[in-house]
Amino acid sequence: MLGSLISGSQGISDTVLCTGNLFDIPFADHSIDVVYTSHSIEPNGGNEGPILRELLRVTRKFLVLLEPGYELANEEARNRMDSHGYCKNLQGHLDAMGCHVLEHKLFPFTSNPLNPTAITIIKKSEDGSIPASILACPKFKTPLLEVGGALFSPEALVVYPIVGDIPCLRIENGIFASAFEEHVRE
Repeated sequence: MLGSLISGSQGISDTVLCTGNLFDIPFADHSIDVVYTSHSIEPNGGNEGPILRELLRVTRKFLVLLEPGYELANEEARNRMDSHGYCKNLQGHLDAMGCHVLEHKLFPFTSNPLNPTAITIIKKSEDGSIPASILACPKFKTPLLEVGGALFSPEALVVYPIVGDIPCLRIENGIFASAFEEHVRE
């Protein structure tokens, strides 16, 4: 019921649920209109660049980050963030990538003043092409084939299981199956 309420009133469609990894997102390039995070990058200090590049790869229109506002925080909060290895300088990374940052400021609501949240909104220029399939091989970023109740990547020669209607699309979930497609279609 909630899904139909949201879809009907907000025009949201094609909701896809799957497992994945922030470093190898299992979606096609430019496949998601609005991508947002909420403290997902936070514990990955030192890996900001690769994560942001991957988020930007799947983003079609807007990327919205709700992440620690290290550079906007006071010294006590920065010291705490340093001790936990939190991410830093997201706007600097985005600027270095040539991104169009519309907004970067402290978010007005936070549950912990020693971990202030910044909201960062990035607008991408749309490339015009919409991929035929949203799900993609997490390793090669190529379309997956649905074969025998699983998803097969011909490029990786790997089958990704679907458990309880949820595709398991982390690279380590893949099962090597070089002749999978041939045997299933026989």
